[in-house]
Amino acid sequence: MSQDIHLTQYFANPTNLNPAFAGMNACSRFSIAHRNQWIGVSTAYKTYLGSFDHYFVNKNLGMGVVFSSDESGSGSLRNDYVGVAFAYEAMLSRTSSLRMALQPGFGSRSINFNKLYFGDQIVRGGSVPTMEEPLLKRNYFDIGTGLLYTNKNYWMGASLSHFNRADMSFIYKGHVPFYDTLNEHLSVKYSVHMGASFVVGEPDRDETKERTITPAIIYKGQRKFDQVDVGLYYNEKNICLGLWYRGIPFLKAYKPGYDNHDAIALIIGFNTSKYKIGYSHDITISQLTAKTMGTHEVSMSYQVCGMKKKRAKKQTTLIHCPKF
Repeated sequence: MSQDIHLTQYFANPTNLNPAFAGMNACSRFSIAHRNQWIGVSTAYKTYLGSFDHYFVNKNLGMGVVFSSDESGSGSLRNDYVGVAFAYEAMLSRTSSLRMALQPGFGSRSINFNKLYFGDQIVRGGSVPTMEEPLLKRNYFDIGTGLLYTNKNYWMGASLSHFNRADMSFIYKGHVPFYDTLNEHLSVKYSVHMGASFVVGEPDRDETKERTITPAIIYKGQRKFDQVDVGLYYNEKNICLGLWYRGIPFLKAYKPGYDNHDAIALIIGFNTSKYKIGYSHDITISQLTAKTMGTHEVSMSYQVCGMKKKRAKKQTTLIHCPKF
């Protein structure tokens, strides 16, 4: 019944949000991120994510590789994934483009029963070994897609993940008569996102010295759960500051008395021409506030730049996308 992993620093690994972001930079980019969610819980969610993307000028094609690993619970419930993003860019004008992307991938879901205790073990003092297989694992094929419209100063896009609804059940069909009632298929995840960048003060020929304000909004959902993330970045020279709110407070409650509040996130980042480092802390504002102690997330990226003149002329839609 749970949902996919999500990050606070969406734009540190943008292909995780939408495969159409693959190859958006003028440089090849390596990115990694680690998220430790709800540090007050001993068996909290620990997520690792990495990506690489590159743009092929002569083919108008961006490509990226995304991998993630997520572990939670005392039974080491683990989800691993690797996908390859292909994003084709169609130039609409000198300052705008439309990108269409496809991301096939493979996932693996596993659990370690040796780390779990069952009722009969507890009754007998906990020393009785479990009869289940020690390690169960299920591999599956997954596919997602995305669209992205970009202009020099703003962007908007949409993405769909798991639209083939892969079966990830640990129980294979035919082993039990009630298999079809387990509903262990991946639910389709959808996302709509947009943002803009505004220069504060007089424009500077050297864009690295400009001060910019970048508002962004992301709406996403999976199964019956959805949320809105609203954020604002301030960039000046090598420093980026961000503030995000996550939730749908007045429009939707999943249960009476439980408003859709999740967290307020604070982001700080430092960047140079090649390196970018970001840190964020989510302050839980739901009824779990007293138990979770918030969430830490760290991201790092490295850019390999070798932009040729023809690249600069051909791709004119590089946007002031937030880096963290």
